[in-house]
Amino acid sequence: MRRSTRFSNLIAFALLALVASNPASARPPTGSYESFRVKTDNIPQAEIAGWVLPAAGHAKGTIFFLHGYNNSKEIMVGWEWLRDRENWNVVMFDFREHGESTKTAHLSTLGYYEIWDVKAAVDHAEARGLAKPYVIFGRSLGAATGLRWASMDPRISGVFAVSPFKNAYLASRQLPSSRLHIDILPSPFTWSRGYREMLEAVDIPAAVAKRNDLQIWIMSGEFDSFTPENQRAILDASASPASMKRLVIAPGCNHRNVWTWKGDASHQSHDQNLRDYLDACRKDQAQWALPWVVGIGASFAAGLASLLLFKRRLLPNHDPATAAALPAANV
Repeated sequence: MRRSTRFSNLIAFALLALVASNPASARPPTGSYESFRVKTDNIPQAEIAGWVLPAAGHAKGTIFFLHGYNNSKEIMVGWEWLRDRENWNVVMFDFREHGESTKTAHLSTLGYYEIWDVKAAVDHAEARGLAKPYVIFGRSLGAATGLRWASMDPRISGVFAVSPFKNAYLASRQLPSSRLHIDILPSPFTWSRGYREMLEAVDIPAAVAKRNDLQIWIMSGEFDSFTPENQRAILDASASPASMKRLVIAPGCNHRNVWTWKGDASHQSHDQNLRDYLDACRKDQAQWALPWVVGIGASFAAGLASLLLFKRRLLPNHDPATAAALPAANV
């Protein structure tokens, strides 16, 4: 039975791979970058391979790029302009079972274990002292996984999610159905209880309901495999205020090409939306930091005032005429 289930899972993931995102081109980033390998702190543990593209001088922040299913960090090559022109540190890495990261006999869990891969990359950036705010750009699997992890990690200020899925199990049905144009196609994991339960647990609306301070911008295609209704359900579930949430539907785009949207007379391009999102994350950080700084300053001033009052009321003034009457200090 176990062998039969494993074989059906392999067939299922082969089907997903067939209809998933375009395979990545194998070329490294241009300009300055550093390779890293870090281990996750979950079980099963994985070793995550990635690149840090450091901005010159004082960076505005750090953006983590999360690729889609059946892709790798190489598909994110081309986004060096965020380092070169926008002065953001850029971190790209491979999820487990992808690229140069750990590959095993197990299958991708579509965001169930992959959140720990994101954590490992963020921990590495923090250990290196890379500038904050920390923000995520994710595509498809990366978008959903980024939203799920950011909902648990207050170090993440925001997620720019391109075509995230609402639920991993639902996505395992939606993607093949959309690509093969067969609406009644069931999930390939219908008969695999273990994987089905894991995928069902990757529920993005339930995740984003846990934070009320997360900037969430979603961009999806008009004809995306993961429908605009799915995206609205994610945003509606988010506990963040409306001012921190945005949904952009790219006219005429589908799941494969939405992130190449160049804009038109009525809609901003994908890249301009990303710039605006980064500006919003920096503004949010400044707004959150100001009350903190003011509070620290007020606390310091109050403490100093209390100290001076204490000195005036309880400590004797130095008076040469009475000094001799004071008891000698014990030596």
